[in-house]
Amino acid sequence: MSAGTIDPKLIGSIPLAVLKTTPAGQPPLGIQPNFADPPTRVPVILGVGIAFIVLAVICFSLRIYTKLAIAKNWKWDDLTCSLGFMFSIVYFVAVVRGCINGVAGRHIWDVYLDKTLNNSSLEQGYITTIMVTPALGLIKFSLFIQYYLLFRPLRWVRISVWIGATISAVFYVTVTIVAFVLDSPWPGESLLEDILSWHYLKFAQFSIPTGVIGMLVDWYLLLLPIPAVLTLQISTAKKFGILIIFMTGGLAAIASTVSLYYRVQLQEDFSDPTWNIGYVLLWAQIEMFAGVAASSMPTVNQFFTRQNFPLRSWRSSLKSSLTRLLSSFARVKSLNRNSSFTDWGRSNTHISKDPEGFRMKDLKSNGYEHKAAKAPRMGDSQIHLTEDIPITQEQLNDISFGPVVTGRHR
Repeated sequence: MSAGTIDPKLIGSIPLAVLKTTPAGQPPLGIQPNFADPPTRVPVILGVGIAFIVLAVICFSLRIYTKLAIAKNWKWDDLTCSLGFMFSIVYFVAVVRGCINGVAGRHIWDVYLDKTLNNSSLEQGYITTIMVTPALGLIKFSLFIQYYLLFRPLRWVRISVWIGATISAVFYVTVTIVAFVLDSPWPGESLLEDILSWHYLKFAQFSIPTGVIGMLVDWYLLLLPIPAVLTLQISTAKKFGILIIFMTGGLAAIASTVSLYYRVQLQEDFSDPTWNIGYVLLWAQIEMFAGVAASSMPTVNQFFTRQNFPLRSWRSSLKSSLTRLLSSFARVKSLNRNSSFTDWGRSNTHISKDPEGFRMKDLKSNGYEHKAAKAPRMGDSQIHLTEDIPITQEQLNDISFGPVVTGRHR
């Protein structure tokens, strides 16, 4: 008997004591029901789901902090990712409730009807069905916006983003509306009547087509930035590092592919839906949270490299001050050892800054070109200071704020 032929009112008339002792399904030949210690996929579903939501929360928190407190440049991709993450959290809570208090991840012949029909199981079926589409759609749309902002100068990337984002937006908006219309209880229906109704089961038939399109969008998003990164005029090492950041989205693409496999399995074999739905829920969570992490990775990288930290200017200033202080100290020691040149040394030596760091240089005296070192002679009014200021590399390495480039007199 299929779900569409079950009379919800008949089920509602069954006493609770009977529901607690009636198996929810018949086992295959040779299989005995196990109500005491049945096999279950719940530990895997919850363990992996929790691990991925923790990863997503960490990446998303760093993203929000960096965008609001450091960069101060909140953009549309941040908004869409935030909304998608909110839907994903609602989805996750429904999965957890259904796994702990419901029947998801267990064989249908190993559970009683009362647990199959309780609020946790029914709410899990309803909430996950209507939350998955807007969650995935918003997360993927945030990636399209991010690619557009990052690679805007490349015309072919702009066109590719517009095409992919338009198709994705139309698809996910349409499916979301249809899901709310067909899966939500119609006037006068209870949640049990809704889940057993023809309109709820009708939407379930679109599970595989929506999974296929979602998988294609994921792989499109994964491959889109690769040629753009390879055309950048940077070193191969930097290109590889950027690709690593974008390739974190590969996990979402793999998750959508595996999720499609379990959707097909669920559609083809409805004899054990509570067992088969477990991994559909699991891989949908992985796809969502991996998508949030992948969308946040460029900002996470920005956070750890401190590209926009105000602390950087403070570090640069302190490094410059300490370098000048150390250089002055070394200069005084050098000139003290050459007391006959003290007067010239004070006026003819200075610190100049070039793009690579600080260099100690000797100035020519009285406008003459620098030539080979000469010993000073009494009465010679044109004496040139040619001795390099002795600052050793070890002294410079004592400064812990970054490398300082030294150079000799040219």
